[in-house]
Amino acid sequence: MAAKPRQASPVLVKARLDATIVAAVVERHRRYLRNQAGGQRAMLRQCDLSGLDLHGADWTNSELLVCRFDGANLAGAVFRHANLFGARFNNCDLSGADFEKADLRGAKFEHANLAGAHLGGADLREGMVIDADVTLDGDTGSRFTNAIMRGAKLPNARCKAVDFSGAILEGTDFSDADLRSACFHGAELVDPILRGAQLAEADLRSAVLRGDVGQSLRNSGAALPQARLKLEAIAERLKQHELWVNSQGRDGRRANFTGCNLEGIDFSGRQLAAAKLDFTILVSANLTDAFLAAAVLTGANLQGADLTGAELRGADMRFTNLRDTKTDKTKMGPLPGTSLTTLLEAEE
Repeated sequence: MAAKPRQASPVLVKARLDATIVAAVVERHRRYLRNQAGGQRAMLRQCDLSGLDLHGADWTNSELLVCRFDGANLAGAVFRHANLFGARFNNCDLSGADFEKADLRGAKFEHANLAGAHLGGADLREGMVIDADVTLDGDTGSRFTNAIMRGAKLPNARCKAVDFSGAILEGTDFSDADLRSACFHGAELVDPILRGAQLAEADLRSAVLRGDVGQSLRNSGAALPQARLKLEAIAERLKQHELWVNSQGRDGRRANFTGCNLEGIDFSGRQLAAAKLDFTILVSANLTDAFLAAAVLTGANLQGADLTGAELRGADMRFTNLRDTKTDKTKMGPLPGTSLTTLLEAEE
């Protein structure tokens, strides 16, 4: 006798799910995967599962469109071949999770722990969907901003234009991945595996490169950080900048450190008003009491820098990496006498 066809699974839409409901959904989905009686495929759209303990849950082949998992414990969870279009995993523990060949277009993993996670063959490109139940518009590219990705595996992943800004990429496996136009502003790359990866037009200008990664990127077509400036060149630019500021632009030259590698530099107490420091590597820099009013710091890497007491009113700090940065007694906000105010990356 032929097996009875499976009944269509119900779709939960825009529901806040508690632990009891999720446990029932996961159990029915487990039965579905094993073709057992009472099984139903998990199909959720725009549902809220944030903050729940879902470690080790098996969501293989599920459909979880635009669902929110923010802050959830998903360590060891399995999402193989799942449709997770537009899902949010911000601040999640995803250590050891398995996303093999999952549809993760437009997904967000900001500040998530993905240590040892497997995303081989996953689709992480930009995407957009508009239908009766789900609407996504605007910027929907996948993001791993400030994520921890030590030992994560992304072989053959489709990561075109994905945002890895500020991510820790230590031993991360990108072999044969498509990383064209990917953004690595402020990211830390420590001996990642890039064998066969496509990196044309990837942006690593303010990334920190450790180990032999710089050598492997030399002919990749990616935008790379500049070599470290000599102290004499830095001193001359600072001298010219102070003249420029004190003369209101009549003498000297405005300091331009765009894209420069100034890791560990001592700029404490220095005059850097309106200086161009966009995409500059300022990792572990000493900027205590520095005068950075109206400075351009867009995309700069300030990881571990000391900004104690710095003047930052009117500065443009959008998309800066501020991981482990000291900001005690810094001055931010409107700059008196101007229309400028401190700009920080907007929250979603």
